[in-house]
Amino acid sequence: MHLVHPHSLHRKRAATAAAALVCGALLAGCGQPQPVELTLFVPVEAPAPLAGHAGMTHGAAWGDFDGDGRPDVYLTNHLAQAMLLRNEGGWRFADVTAQWLAPADLGGDKHGAAWADFDNDGRPDLVQLTGAKRGIGAEGKRLFRNDGSRLTDVAEPMGVFNPQARTRMPLWLDLDNDGRLDLLHGAEARFDNRTPPLAFRQGAAGFEPLESLLAFRSRSVPFCIVTELTGDQRPELVCRLMGQGTAVQVFDLSGAPAKVMAALPQTGFEDIAAADFDNDGHLDLFMARKNASGAVALAQPAPGKVVANTSIGKGDVDELVGLRFRATGPVQVQVASGNPAYPVRPGQVRLGAAGSHPEALSFTADPAIGAAAAPAPGGAAGVHVSFAAPDEWTVHVTASSEAIAAGKPARQDVQVAVTAAGAISDLEPIGEPVDEAAPFRLFMNRSGELVEESDGRGVNARVVAGMNVVAADFDNDMDVDLFVLASGDIGQQENLLLLNDAKGHFTVVKAAGGAAGSMAGVGDSATTADVDGDGLLDLLLANGGSMGRSLGLPSDGGGYQLFRNVANHGNRWLMIDLEGTRSNRDGIGAVVKVTAGGVSQMRLQDGGVHHRGQNHARLHFGLGTHARAETITVHWPSGAVQELQGVTTNQVLRVREPAAP
Repeated sequence: MHLVHPHSLHRKRAATAAAALVCGALLAGCGQPQPVELTLFVPVEAPAPLAGHAGMTHGAAWGDFDGDGRPDVYLTNHLAQAMLLRNEGGWRFADVTAQWLAPADLGGDKHGAAWADFDNDGRPDLVQLTGAKRGIGAEGKRLFRNDGSRLTDVAEPMGVFNPQARTRMPLWLDLDNDGRLDLLHGAEARFDNRTPPLAFRQGAAGFEPLESLLAFRSRSVPFCIVTELTGDQRPELVCRLMGQGTAVQVFDLSGAPAKVMAALPQTGFEDIAAADFDNDGHLDLFMARKNASGAVALAQPAPGKVVANTSIGKGDVDELVGLRFRATGPVQVQVASGNPAYPVRPGQVRLGAAGSHPEALSFTADPAIGAAAAPAPGGAAGVHVSFAAPDEWTVHVTASSEAIAAGKPARQDVQVAVTAAGAISDLEPIGEPVDEAAPFRLFMNRSGELVEESDGRGVNARVVAGMNVVAADFDNDMDVDLFVLASGDIGQQENLLLLNDAKGHFTVVKAAGGAAGSMAGVGDSATTADVDGDGLLDLLLANGGSMGRSLGLPSDGGGYQLFRNVANHGNRWLMIDLEGTRSNRDGIGAVVKVTAGGVSQMRLQDGGVHHRGQNHARLHFGLGTHARAETITVHWPSGAVQELQGVTTNQVLRVREPAAP
């Protein structure tokens, strides 16, 4: 294991400055520092419960459900069985699923989950959202109450069963500031005219639908985050929307009903991170973005394996779609339907010149099948495999124009995986390729006005397909860095780590500082937690993304990757757990400022929730070389303001809200 020297912070600054000087001297001010070499993360050999899972994931939720001070993790695993793992220290996890959850609660079409103490009893509870049977059926949502020895589903009696909703990611927050946490069911619109609720207000006897406070411009609101943009120490809500000509909506929650803020342009994004990147006392916003893939999407998770997803609609039914590659000898081929309601059958697979059919959708294709003429598009649905000497393979996918025109389905999705004994080379799509990489957007908060400064701050020095993002001070140097999980629709890319220079300018770190990640599977989510209690935030990456085009073969090789943070051990830190009394017990919505060495850092207790994942909600501050925090100021949701002075660093501090005067 390589440990970074305590003086690596100074090397980081020097390397960044030197790269900038070279750039200016050689390229007349090219504007972006060159990538730096720095090891912040090393992979941890996955403990047994994590290593035993391969395939679909749907985020991760960190929370200390047993109250021992260590962050535990709940894994939804989408259509596979959920897992609850207790952190036992020393990078060991115990699978306690059977002790804490009923078998009937582990299956289903599970999406996002999040911990929070909704009943204010000091124990974190868990919400688990689900789909709705292909968008036209019903499946109950789950709310697990923690009684100290068991997680029991109380969603139906508590009023948040919401069976018809196509829910995606939950969010806990106190919408009406009454000291009780309310709940958002982030969701996509159904395929019929039903409109299940998106928001629930908690009262003394349970939850009830709440639509009057939040006037969403769309019925597709897959996720929201809590932030603070206006400087009034009250949270705002930033929501990702789909359809209806809008992509983002911001609510000011200081009044009722919530005021819609015209704060951001209508730009699509996959995930969003709110942090004070320049330490000016205002939270900024970073958007991780990607472009949707075209009619054909390709991935190469290993040298000898390729995966393709073809999605043929009305606009490209008359175009040839597929892939070409070079490989010697026979290849193993798997064919699957992205939409199981309209499957491809072996009789629709044609091999070589003779057009013979395999006996199953998993088969060996031998070079002896020979070459076949390209099929006519728009005739019948099929997969056509052909070989031309000496080593060129071609796979065409065709769709039935009649079926697509009839709208059943509107698109035909077919997935093909090819495995060869040796390396596969010269992979290229047949059809118009689409670059899924998209520029990020960084909005700096200028006293409540969000100003885009993306290009001038280095966040687009390397453009990737940004699937998920976390913002944290990974090297404890008193500024917030960015880690972007990079992935296309069906295949991983090398992840991206952007280090902050303390003024909100970012530098790319080569190989994501050691967390470049595996190319297997499809990028799903990144979450942070201090797993080993050393004051450095570690990473858990989920690589079994399993929604839309990634459902099926692309996610089969996915799973989880755990990275230990081995950054600058000479820097000090402080972590804070909030305990509300008048406010909600978790203190969600509280603004915390820590000042050390004349530098003030700001955090909002947002519950750790972002798209598809929940970071451990414990607030983390890197404090450089400072042995004490001069002041800690907490603005509680109740309006109470609490100040602590002379707090020793390198500790987890519990701050309890003072009782009412």
